[in-house]
Amino acid sequence: MEGKALPALGVIGLVLVLPLLIVLAMLGGAMGALGSDSCGDAGSETQGAAFGWPTSSHDQAADWSDQHKGVDYNVAKDSPVLAAEDGEVTAVDGDWITIQHDKRIETRYKFFSSKAVKKGQKVKRGDEIGKSGSGTEDEPGVSGEHLHFELWASPDGKGALQSVDPQEQVGDNAAPASTGGCSCGGPLSGSNNQQKAFNYFVSNGYSKEQAAGIVGNMIDESSVEPMRMQNTLPGTKTPAADVDKPGTANDYGGGWGIVQWTPPSKMITPSRSSGAKDEQIETLEFQLEFLKVQLTGKGPAAEGQAGTMLRATKSVEDAAVAFARYYERFGGNEDPNHPRYAKSKASAKEVLANFGNAAGGGGASGGCAGAGNGSIVETAFGLAWRDRGHGQEEADATEAYQKAMPQFNGSTGTWPFSDCGVYVATVMVMSGVDKTYVKRGTGGQRDYVQGSSKYQVFENLNNVSQLQPGDIFVNDGHTYIYVGTFKGTDGMTWNALSASLGSSAGNGRVPQPSIVQFVDGHGQYTVARIKKQG
Repeated sequence: MEGKALPALGVIGLVLVLPLLIVLAMLGGAMGALGSDSCGDAGSETQGAAFGWPTSSHDQAADWSDQHKGVDYNVAKDSPVLAAEDGEVTAVDGDWITIQHDKRIETRYKFFSSKAVKKGQKVKRGDEIGKSGSGTEDEPGVSGEHLHFELWASPDGKGALQSVDPQEQVGDNAAPASTGGCSCGGPLSGSNNQQKAFNYFVSNGYSKEQAAGIVGNMIDESSVEPMRMQNTLPGTKTPAADVDKPGTANDYGGGWGIVQWTPPSKMITPSRSSGAKDEQIETLEFQLEFLKVQLTGKGPAAEGQAGTMLRATKSVEDAAVAFARYYERFGGNEDPNHPRYAKSKASAKEVLANFGNAAGGGGASGGCAGAGNGSIVETAFGLAWRDRGHGQEEADATEAYQKAMPQFNGSTGTWPFSDCGVYVATVMVMSGVDKTYVKRGTGGQRDYVQGSSKYQVFENLNNVSQLQPGDIFVNDGHTYIYVGTFKGTDGMTWNALSASLGSSAGNGRVPQPSIVQFVDGHGQYTVARIKKQG
């Protein structure tokens, strides 16, 4: 594969093959069998666009054309500009920054108020490379405050780079929010499908060891790909209709989905009967919910014994074996020395090592924003809005936060419902991860995490690839929680949740989405990560 050049393509053909080019470019990099903790790691995503958004604003002021070799985004001056994909900065010159993703692919960014990278620097998808500025372009480009973004690629890997319309290639790198993935309607959180599945089961009452046992088996079965059919390569998507044709007898006896339901009609047919569309059945959120119900012993394909045996386990290895033996029931499962068990154990242990620290706490009891659920991320989501534009008063907060804040924090006085420190403290106490977290005041909260043995503290982080969902950012003026990349109900992509203290001018906000910043007007952020318990 490496020695073969792609055939020459026109611009239209190039647009279609760009995701493949990115995959080919990343295969030679440091992609492990398991996904990275970094939300910017496109190589570990099984869904999503070839390139991430270069800015949090997706409002396009000018489209790509032969006369305008890029897309202009309406974005306020000093907004973060983000690397659209992993790569190396090859030019920082004048108004421009250029990032090379492969010898055949470049992204170019224009108009900065400040730049945060230098030539030769490696960047990850989603890393901040600078702050947006303003500039003047010839028509049909725009002038004033905006970001100009270009995508260039060579169809055959040899010729000159050509300008390509980026609009079909740029988008989200995380699954959209869904009501199917969590009982209280929160979106799945995590940098890839493996972490999303892990966080999902932890938030629904399973210990981290048990969740890792489930996901370790999923990795061996399907790479946690909801549309993968048995005996197909990773990344191959087979629609539900192709393995269980509506109105006909099922003619496929192999496995399909994240746990390779065999035959697929075991899962697909009753889901359709309940009113689900194939587009829903094919999603990770829906399949996780279906599996969760199976393990409770309910529904048309109940697996209550498997759920009981799994919940009785304490270690990650025992959990991997229990799920493999009582749920997967592979041929030869009666043999305790079957090599399949060793493989499942290894995968499960790696899942726990990669993701077990991200949310903190131990086994959960309840899901999402439920008290004591052991998950920083799920509790944070359960109390916050999924879009911007909400005010600073109690009535502006979600109903869940209006109830939770007085119970788990109790702050009163000036604008407590839009106080950033109150929100973070409420999450930490309500989740059960840290019941002694300082209730209010970012200065005191910073001192607390710096002096507490519960936390691993980082003082000089500077890119998203260094983070884990559940990390707390705090300086002497602001605090927020990094939750991993997610798509809000406003259609925009975010990676943090925060509040902002109200004021007489009315510019505060109750908990809602935001974007990671490592430095702001109050200085460098301290990043605090809860240590693994036990």
